[in-house]
Amino acid sequence: MLYRKVATVLFLSDLIQSTLEECRCIPEQPCWPSAVEWEAFNRTVNGRLLANIPVAISCYKGPLQNAPECASISKQYSNNSFQQTFPVGYSYPLQPDCPLIPFGEKTVSRCGLGAAPGYTVNATEIEHVQSAVSWAKSANIRFVVRDTGHDLLGRSMGYGSLQVWIRYLRQGIEYHSQFDYSALEKSATAWNGSAFTIRGGYTWSDVYAEAAKRDSIVAGGGTPSVGCLGGWMQGGGHGPATHDFGLGADNVLSAKVVLANGTLVAASPVENKDLFFAIRGGGPGTYGVVVQTTVKAHPTRKVLAQTLAIASLSGNTSSFLESLADFYQALPGLAESGWSGYGQWTTAAAVPFVANFTTAYAHTFANFKQTRGEAKRAFDLVIAKLAAKNGSDLFVSMSYTETPDYAAFYSKFSGVEPPAGTYGATSGRFLDEKALLFNRSTLMEALKTVAGTPKQQTTNIVEMFGAPYGHIGIDGQSHPTSGVNPAWREMIVHHIVARSWTQDTDSNTIERIQKDITYGKGGALKKLAPKTGGYMNENDRLDPDWRHDFYGSHYEKLLSIKRHYDPADVLFCPTCVGSDRWEVKESGQLCRAHY
Repeated sequence: MLYRKVATVLFLSDLIQSTLEECRCIPEQPCWPSAVEWEAFNRTVNGRLLANIPVAISCYKGPLQNAPECASISKQYSNNSFQQTFPVGYSYPLQPDCPLIPFGEKTVSRCGLGAAPGYTVNATEIEHVQSAVSWAKSANIRFVVRDTGHDLLGRSMGYGSLQVWIRYLRQGIEYHSQFDYSALEKSATAWNGSAFTIRGGYTWSDVYAEAAKRDSIVAGGGTPSVGCLGGWMQGGGHGPATHDFGLGADNVLSAKVVLANGTLVAASPVENKDLFFAIRGGGPGTYGVVVQTTVKAHPTRKVLAQTLAIASLSGNTSSFLESLADFYQALPGLAESGWSGYGQWTTAAAVPFVANFTTAYAHTFANFKQTRGEAKRAFDLVIAKLAAKNGSDLFVSMSYTETPDYAAFYSKFSGVEPPAGTYGATSGRFLDEKALLFNRSTLMEALKTVAGTPKQQTTNIVEMFGAPYGHIGIDGQSHPTSGVNPAWREMIVHHIVARSWTQDTDSNTIERIQKDITYGKGGALKKLAPKTGGYMNENDRLDPDWRHDFYGSHYEKLLSIKRHYDPADVLFCPTCVGSDRWEVKESGQLCRAHY
């Protein structure tokens, strides 16, 4: 009798556990769809189903080894646009599951998909997207969304998953000289200007070309190959025009979205308002698949660009950081005068960074509003401090260039593709005026920490948008339909700190680098600005405080929207809203979390 009671308890325990586990099926399990089932599904998407293979597999011994193809891949491997032509090509891979090797190399034998999806639907019609998400739900397999794969956090990856790829879902870019705003005219996003409707997986280079033809500015990304509809826009989205025209998410007027149940819906201030709120900055890949957006277009303007380079002549890192602190503390005033832009600095570059110097800062800033004289005067105070050390402790170089319109500015000073295929860890933090101005000693402490040691070769990036003095702040007051982290509205700078490694770096070293970024350097930035947060698209995928840091006070509202539109959690990506209900096992399988 005792045995029966124990057995019954154990049986019920196992039954309850299996019910609670609710794991997605993976290839090793009997529940994984059979080849016959995959083929039947392929017919529903008009033969657009792909069995994924690694980008560099032609360099490895085996049936797919091919010397000419390997040579071609080797030449282009670090090119973002090239990586994006592959369903599992990534700008920032998380780990080297099939690293690029010289053809015939025998010492490296591993080449697999790793955490990349096993199958891809190369969608060219919205119906393909609908079929893919519906089938993934019915088959109980993990489902991920990919536009260009330009993602630091691995949100379009997932072992044993079906991926929908919208890169080739391209049904036109339509210009509206005056958009039909009859439905929106009484809403918070009322707009009486021009617009572009982007139907499918276009990149910003595609849209910028159309905008230039019409003397327009679209507030898109700084990197040309970034997709318009995916993580960039849904995560907030910034670029060279952000200070004056707002975040990408704030420029969205309406959208079309495929939901987790396969239905296509409109999202706007008057249709599915909560979904509209969520996709405008509340994170990608979790509420639905955005397949179309209409965004604002602004009349083009002349742009004044300033390039500034500061380098240490003496090699005295402390003195360099003191001068850098002077510059950081000047940023709120520069933002108020209309300046914004991107900078980068390091105290130990592997190769010369500015001229022949390895300890240096360089930026390109832009001003869309002020005259050359007015804009230059805003720099007078900080330049005077730097000039006092020029030629002795510092090398300082500065120049101004006027461009006739935004297209000319972007072509000359932005639009640069960073190398693809690099491995690293990143953390980012919004620095508001309090963080920059309230306590110089705390600022200096943070700068010293994020500078790192010479051996670490740390890179720091300064993204200066001056939100309270530009359109990010204005939109925050007048656009309650935006789901972006409210900390965006008060930031002056988004500061990014990063360290990298190679495909040959051992796992223990990688773990130490990641911990240094998360808790050491990232921790120093949090200490400097404890109540802000950071831009989710350029941040630490292992941030333990990601709910607050990426979403701020909007998280609970966004979570309720997620529950409404995707109650079964068909859509999942790491650090996305609702992802805390799931965990990835050592096997790669996605299962419900039990904390």
